[in-house]
Amino acid sequence: MASYDKFKDSIEQAEGGYQNFVEDNGNFNSRRERVGTNHGISARFYEQVIGFPPSVEDMQAITKNEAHVLFKNEFWDKVKADEIQSQPVAETIVDHAINAGTGAAGKIVQETLNKHFGKRLRVDRSIGIKTVRAINSVEPVLLFEKISIARLEDYEKKSTYKRFGHAWRTRVYDLAKKFGVEIKKKRQRF
Repeated sequence: MASYDKFKDSIEQAEGGYQNFVEDNGNFNSRRERVGTNHGISARFYEQVIGFPPSVEDMQAITKNEAHVLFKNEFWDKVKADEIQSQPVAETIVDHAINAGTGAAGKIVQETLNKHFGKRLRVDRSIGIKTVRAINSVEPVLLFEKISIARLEDYEKKSTYKRFGHAWRTRVYDLAKKFGVEIKKKRQRF
């Protein structure tokens, strides 16, 4: 079974520390104040956790350990990653959940399983027991590759792709490199 402890290095590499880019919608709280993100924790997400709009100081105070608690509880556990047999598959699903939301990750996984593996899952954007069973019933390397391609295609549709596409692609390809999986999709150039 997959382990969050094995995922920690991957997410730390992908997320880094505090940043406050004006182009990143995740840096704004509900008051539309630009307060930044820290260790991959967006202002909007952190606001849901703490129950009020965070300030710059609140965002800067998030520690790496606090970020890991949030990643584990709010993303790893919500997509039932402990129940996924393949570490690489669990990591790419959770990485996408952190980057794009658990619903977006659930949708990609369910659509991928239906399209490429003949599953008949309801695409409800939630990774439940049926989705986990389907994940565990297919060849993990091929599933990892197909989810990765779906992630890349999803990113390419986003309005902020020109600004953040390189970082998003890097996340996908870094995980593939970590696990020795070749992604058979042509890289888009700018």
